[in-house]
Amino acid sequence: MQPGVVSTIPSDGWSGVRLALRRTLIVCHDPPFPPTSGSDLRNFGNATAAAAFGPVCLASLVPRTGEAQPDGLDIRLVELGNNSDKRAPSLGWRRVRGESRISLPMLARLKALVQDFRPDTIVVEGVALFKLLAPLRPMARQLILDMHNVESDLADQLPRKKSWRPFSSSVRPLEKKAASIVDRIWVCSKLDGERLEAVVHPRIPVHVVPNGIPRPDSMPKSLPPQPAVSGGFPLILYVGHLGYEPNIDAAERLAHTILPRIRERLPAAKLVLAGRSPKPSARVLAGLNGVSLIKDPDDIRPLLSAAHLTIVPLAMGGGTRIKILEAMAWGLPVIATPLAVEGLGLIEDEEVLLSETDEDLARLAIELCQDRARIVGLRARAYDGAWSRFGPEAIRDAVRQGLGPDGAVR
Repeated sequence: MQPGVVSTIPSDGWSGVRLALRRTLIVCHDPPFPPTSGSDLRNFGNATAAAAFGPVCLASLVPRTGEAQPDGLDIRLVELGNNSDKRAPSLGWRRVRGESRISLPMLARLKALVQDFRPDTIVVEGVALFKLLAPLRPMARQLILDMHNVESDLADQLPRKKSWRPFSSSVRPLEKKAASIVDRIWVCSKLDGERLEAVVHPRIPVHVVPNGIPRPDSMPKSLPPQPAVSGGFPLILYVGHLGYEPNIDAAERLAHTILPRIRERLPAAKLVLAGRSPKPSARVLAGLNGVSLIKDPDDIRPLLSAAHLTIVPLAMGGGTRIKILEAMAWGLPVIATPLAVEGLGLIEDEEVLLSETDEDLARLAIELCQDRARIVGLRARAYDGAWSRFGPEAIRDAVRQGLGPDGAVR
């Protein structure tokens, strides 16, 4: 397919709209397929949405470990790095902690890919890939920075002396410089867009491209029935990368404080922790009464279908939580801290139950479990809200607007 060819978008919400096919290259750090982590899910979700408007190429710095390919989509997967690159010279120096190391051979492969694929738009994942922006600028008709987080704001939230912080507090000048290079910026939420006001020049368009429901094609097409209670009620599910300290902190709060308080009133309550790469501090929680751990789950759909609710006591972190959208799209009631749902625009007490403290989170869970009619209503509203605002059509519309009219540049 060649750029400039006119095509009619299929009649799935876009009937009658005619657009020039746009070739989109998305450059990210980790392999985006099959998607597992939050970044993978966002990158592949955006690629899927962009594929409605033309061919897409997803290029990752890190090589893939498998050969899986996306079915039924005009999406090409490319790996820019290999094991020999570890010994190769690096592109420039690292300005702040959190920047990705990019070897000169990686850059050469990326330039060759651009010349071969001839994208109309290049989307770069976050300021961690800042070093790629200047080399790509003369090669790109339109260059977009996709900010999964406003890293300077996130750095201010997290403990300053922790080695696991993704970026140092000095990242803001890098964000400003990145904004001066690109044509457009994508953010996950309106709130992140407001935070960027102090960073970007007013003439640079900032578009909200929300995180969408992950793997929507594998989701139920209607609200699933409530799970049985014979195996213990409630079964509480927490899903998150258990090598990431904010998620470990949340899991510890659940296992040590929230679950025991719930079990005082509901003795059959159980907690399932599920996530990638659990650190020892997360693995040890499985030894507590009523707590089990599912390490590196291949498929969380059986966990979602069996759970009665999810509790997300995040006290630090950034972006928006794709796992919350996944739970809501399955009709799973969500009880969380306000930070956990920040940027999603959920309606408190209608689509989600919120509290700051462990004690109140436990209380909300107990009260919900003792009111079956409220569970029914919360499940239905969560399901409807997730699909209407974060379903495939909503994300496709956001990506279309984020690409701009005919890929126009500033």
